[in-house]
Amino acid sequence: MSFLSLLGVTLLAGHVSAFRGQLAASAYTSKPNSPGFIYQNIYLTDYTTRSTYAAQLYGGFNGCTTSECSVYFEETSDGGYGFNALMWRTSNGCHNIDFKGALDAGHGYCCGSLPCYITA
Repeated sequence: MSFLSLLGVTLLAGHVSAFRGQLAASAYTSKPNSPGFIYQNIYLTDYTTRSTYAAQLYGGFNGCTTSECSVYFEETSDGGYGFNALMWRTSNGCHNIDFKGALDAGHGYCCGSLPCYITA
């Protein structure tokens, strides 16, 4: 096997996603006593650790199409871990998350309707 082939196989084998799981969102919700204040609950399920996380995305994905929106995820399973992330939806309907290093993960996305499978 040539050196370049061996290097390619090594690089492919070395790429492992830190987050592998599901991204889901609730319907758009109005905050009581605050007309016009819309948000979506965002849910992450990590298939590797079985951990679950939730955040409120203010404006929902519709409010995050021209720029990234900051969210704070809190672990809803045992553990109490929390982390900041960026979320947005592109014009072609892809839902994006940048874990900003949390969970040892980077950027991931999925296209189409939610819930969807995502790796990062």
